[in-house]
Amino acid sequence: MPAGPAAAAVQSGIGGMPVLRGNRFNLRLDRICITKSGTETWANAINGIVPGPVLNWREGDVVTINVTNNLPEMTGMHWHGIILPNDMDGVPGLEFPGIMPGETFTYRFPVMQSGTCWYHSHMGYQEQKGVYSALVIDPAGVPLIQAERDYVVLLSDWMDGSPLVVQNDLKHMPDYYSFNRRTVGIFLSDVEQSGLKATAKERWNWANMRMDPSGLQEPTGEAFTYLMNGLTAAQNWTGLFRPGERVRLRFINTSAQSAYDVSVPGLTMDVVHVHGNDVVPVPVDQFRINVAETYDVIVQPRDDRAYTIFAELHPQRLLARHAGAAAGLASARAALRCGADARHGRHGHDDDAGRGCRLQPGPHSDGRHHAVHARGHGRGEETADRLPGEARPAGGD
Repeated sequence: MPAGPAAAAVQSGIGGMPVLRGNRFNLRLDRICITKSGTETWANAINGIVPGPVLNWREGDVVTINVTNNLPEMTGMHWHGIILPNDMDGVPGLEFPGIMPGETFTYRFPVMQSGTCWYHSHMGYQEQKGVYSALVIDPAGVPLIQAERDYVVLLSDWMDGSPLVVQNDLKHMPDYYSFNRRTVGIFLSDVEQSGLKATAKERWNWANMRMDPSGLQEPTGEAFTYLMNGLTAAQNWTGLFRPGERVRLRFINTSAQSAYDVSVPGLTMDVVHVHGNDVVPVPVDQFRINVAETYDVIVQPRDDRAYTIFAELHPQRLLARHAGAAAGLASARAALRCGADARHGRHGHDDDAGRGCRLQPGPHSDGRHHAVHARGHGRGEETADRLPGEARPAGGD
């Protein structure tokens, strides 16, 4: 479909994640072959990639999005957190008919807000298999949050094969993926510590709830590969910063069920934007992000060194297998080597409780800027006068 003069401009972010800017967009959903965990499988792609392109809107514009469904099933694109008419919300069956295979549906609505949101399929498990990405909406006026760099950080729990298999497993056996179930030895230890009556009552309460306290986050890494912007821990995303610059990180949890504890050891994070709303900055060393939540933070690296972004599965003590997405901010003089558990001192494998990156000095440097290594993509422009990932001037396109 012809895009027209007001069509979205396509610009590559760091790591190759396209950013579409403008007020008219064409999105195409296709079933493709892809490799995320090392095994080739199928995915639902937006414009041929997983995750899809970042959409950059501006407050006050009227956006038009043409969504063409080439999947073998009905779909619907939901604009998560966006204020819009019900028939544009994209949930099949709720004042929206859905988009049948081979059809194109045109969404059109005014942009009445600014901030960090995201979009995804609202049909079955299409989202978990790739139909998701970020929405970054620029304010109509001067931004309240100022930063020299601006990056999107998408967290997701990828699954090879069909999520319907996992659903079927859990229906037949709710603790199918729970590998840390309590044993007789744990029961005797609890009796020694708390007494027989208290321990029996606690076990009875869990039984009445039909819940397993050791499986609150299942299936965890037994079925999931944890990704940051579509990349594994071994595929570090790279972004740039200069010492002293303010870097905005837009965290979006696009996972199907996983919550993460996020931290950047060595840096304080100022939380400045939550669920699409600017907030009074709150300094934290760690925050927890649940499914579908968004948190924007400002970090200001001052040293010529690497920093690692940790997004570790919560709760850590209940993990059955490996978990967590890792990323790092590294200088141009260094390369990050991932696949090792930097926090726990173990080599990366399926039994890791978390993943991190280690700094490995490289041979080349001009000492001018730093790189940000992560499993993610920045939304910066690559132009002659601007480093990749550098934020646009206030009021610019």
